[in-house]
Parts: sequence; structure tokens; C-alpha cells
Amino acid sequence: MSSTIKEIGIAGLLAVLVALLTYANKAWMPDMATMLFLLSTVAVFGVFTVYVWKEQKGDEREQFIRTLGSRISFLATGSVLLVGITIETLTNYMPSPWLGIALVTLVIAKLVGQAYGNKKY
Repeated sequence: MSSTIKEIGIAGLLAVLVALLTYANKAWMPDMATMLFLLSTVAVFGVFTVYVWKEQKGDEREQFIRTLGSRISFLATGSVLLVGITIETLTNYMPSPWLGIALVTLVIAKLVGQAYGNKKY
């Protein structure tokens, strides 16, 4: 139960950070340093959730072969979304909401898939 709450908290924190970065210009007029801080926070936390969080390869060869394609696609998609958020923030000072939504959806889908796998197997 504690692990599930922790996972939901991590996904929720990512959603809040992305929303804060995306709508900062609409809520208040942050200066460039504040926007760079928000971008750095989202990027570092995003890198953690995409590359580190729950990424443990299995010991069995079959499990590795089955999950290899999905892991590569997840990492590639997460990388593209993080680069998109970074570039749009640096050029427009506000990334597209769809990039943030896609990143959060990607992380939540990973959470749901792992919870399903833990429950079923």
C-alpha cells in the first residue's frame, strides 16, 4: 500500500510541476530565472521518472525479450517529450500543454501497467 501511495505521489508531483511550468505566464509574470528554474525542475524530475523510476530489468531472458521493445519505445517517447518541453520553454517561455499532458500520460500509463503486472503475476 505504501508503495502505491508513493507511486501516485510521484506521478502527481510530475503533473503539478508540468502544469506549473506550462501555465506560469498565465498565473503570474515570472522572470527568466524563475522560468529556467521551473524548466530545470521539470527536466530533472522528468528524467528521474522516465529513466530511473521503476526501471529494473528482469533476470530471465524471456522477460527481457518481451519487454525490450516496450522499454525502448517508452524511453524514446519520454526523451522526445522532454526535449520538446525544453525547446518550447526556451523559445516561447511556455511549452504546449499537449507536451505536458503527453509526458504525464506516459508516466501514468507506466504506473498502471506495472500495477496491473504486479497484481496479475
